[in-house]
Amino acid sequence: MRIVQLNAKTEKRLLEKRRPGDPQALRAAARIVADVKRRGDRALFAWTRRLDGTRLSPRNLWIGAEELAAARKESSQEFLRALEQAARNIRRVAEAQKPKDWTIEVERGVRVGQVVRAVEHIGCYVPGGRHALVSTLLMTAVPAQVAGVREIVVACPRPSREVLAAASLLGL
Repeated sequence: MRIVQLNAKTEKRLLEKRRPGDPQALRAAARIVADVKRRGDRALFAWTRRLDGTRLSPRNLWIGAEELAAARKESSQEFLRALEQAARNIRRVAEAQKPKDWTIEVERGVRVGQVVRAVEHIGCYVPGGRHALVSTLLMTAVPAQVAGVREIVVACPRPSREVLAAASLLGL
């Protein structure tokens, strides 16, 4: 490892080494977005089938509370305890990182401050390759809960029983 002092020259050199965006990927993404804008859910279902191998329909697009509860019930107590412990640890760190409201009197009679408010809605994307990552769900949803986000939506191309159990455990 080599330690270099960050100055304007070093910063410029490091930033020049960044890989530029992949033009082919950007074109493909633009094509998908345009198709979904044009054809709506039909395009979404077609692209999901093509890219993820998942057959979506209006009936299976959303996972209901019953399916979440069933996944939680089917999970081992050991797994659920591990989820609870991980969520507690993540929550503790998120609480410590949470920005606080503050005010100061910069001069007599003049007060300046900051009020911190959570966004109302967020989406958590859990990749669903060979194994959907429960850790991704925990590391995105728990800090959002700590921040006070009112609506948290989770998207996962192939949610595993473990991801569904974690969503149930977190009340998502």
